[in-house]
Amino acid sequence: MWFIKLTLVLIMAILFSPQTLALQTFSGDSISIDAPVADDIIAAADMVSINAPVDSAIAAGGTVSINAPVKGDVLALGGQVYVNADVGGKVVAAGGTVLLGGDIGTNLVAAGQKVRLLPGMKVNRDVYIAGETVSNAANVNGTLSVSASRFNNTGTAAEVKFRKMEDQGRRGDDLMAGYSIFSLLYLLGCFILGLILVRYLPGIFREVDEEARESTLMKILIGFVMIVAAFMALLLLAASVIGLPIALVSALLFLAALLLSSSFISFSLGRWI
Repeated sequence: MWFIKLTLVLIMAILFSPQTLALQTFSGDSISIDAPVADDIIAAADMVSINAPVDSAIAAGGTVSINAPVKGDVLALGGQVYVNADVGGKVVAAGGTVLLGGDIGTNLVAAGQKVRLLPGMKVNRDVYIAGETVSNAANVNGTLSVSASRFNNTGTAAEVKFRKMEDQGRRGDDLMAGYSIFSLLYLLGCFILGLILVRYLPGIFREVDEEARESTLMKILIGFVMIVAAFMALLLLAASVIGLPIALVSALLFLAALLLSSSFISFSLGRWI
């Protein structure tokens, strides 16, 4: 699952760049995008259906269906994920069932209990899949890497790497899988929150980016020292009965600031890229 996390971090950095600040958001019980959208979209609902071309898509829901071409990247998370149309960029998909039938312009990363690459589809670069049952009938121009309990490969690939997940130690594997899913959801949450903040508070991000570009190494060192100093101050404050409530509230604010810092880092990295 580390590969999925790394891919999400890279996508965060790329999509936080100034060229991709524009986006449209959709939410509700059921979302159906039936008219072309010349923009990046974020959609969250029980059922999400993209039936018209869009620039790029981030979708989360019980059922996510991509039924029309996507110019850029697709990030889909749901109980059931269906990618039935061509995607010009990369695809990152996670769910209970993941079915992929459209051509993919670059790379594919997928995780789920059941993952299928349908006949006739093509992936122009590499594929990484982790799941309980994986079936590949696609043509992969690069390396096909699979970690699964059961793997059926009737397609083609330049190179196939398969690691069988044994049933022994299943409980430990389930715990690790749960942790990985939680980490994935956490990254996705930070990703969506960061996009919303960049959308509505772009000035703050640009000011922080300008500060970070001046004496970057010194700023990193100062930031590290301040984090350690703040942690020590919280411990000293919590040592007294009166200061304990203040320390708890301050610790929560401190943790929130650390979590939000990843959004600012991704924005600066995106501008640098």
